[in-house]
Amino acid sequence: MATRAFIDKVEESMHPATEGFEDLAWIFTCDSRNRGLVRQGFDEAAVLWKAVKATSGNMLEIGRNLAGSTVLLAAAAAPDREIYSIDNRSHEDRACKDYLGRAANKGRVHLLVADSRVPIPNLRFGFLFIDGDHTFEGVLADVVAHWNALQSSGQYPALVAFHDALPNDNFKWRDADRRLKRLWIRLKNKFRKRQKPEVAPDYEPGVLKVCDELIRQGLATKWRWAGSMLVVKKLGDLPRNFSEVTRKVQPT
Repeated sequence: MATRAFIDKVEESMHPATEGFEDLAWIFTCDSRNRGLVRQGFDEAAVLWKAVKATSGNMLEIGRNLAGSTVLLAAAAAPDREIYSIDNRSHEDRACKDYLGRAANKGRVHLLVADSRVPIPNLRFGFLFIDGDHTFEGVLADVVAHWNALQSSGQYPALVAFHDALPNDNFKWRDADRRLKRLWIRLKNKFRKRQKPEVAPDYEPGVLKVCDELIRQGLATKWRWAGSMLVVKKLGDLPRNFSEVTRKVQPT
């Protein structure tokens, strides 16, 4: 008697069709152990890659450190897009600098050593990546300096990516078995003027506060996120009193 093969039915998903490898980061283990030169989790870098692909025009990066993220921006961007990267020092890893110095990148990647709180005159951007000064005042100043230079183009939205903006599990693996370490820190805190956290922070509250205020005021909406990376879509320019209003709002 012949047997019948059973074919399980695949239910139709409500999610959009997969577009590329970067959409599959969820099948990997992503945390601080796989950050490397880019200083991002694999899932965070995938969201950044996707955001670059979804935009057009010039790109601005605030804070590049070893320039791993600058390499990712250059690799994801079309050849006609220019990348401006601002940091307060030149500290690029040699391999990253060699990549950015290739013929395909040399003329369009600009590694600036400058104050990120000063706007770049006469330039407009389709994508902004903020990963510099993570204090509340630092992120607020960077947003105020560059937000209004962002513009969408046709079907391409204006997007802004913030690293270290969301609570996450990037360091959960490291702190899971560190009870004695936490106990030792707690004991030493009794004699410190400035307290040290028992568990390493996985995001920066100041970054999240600025992002929340952009959304609260109707200037942005969430686009994609993973790990500590949050990408928002720009909906409008900043009002003149944005800094003052944001400073007065207490985090919930």
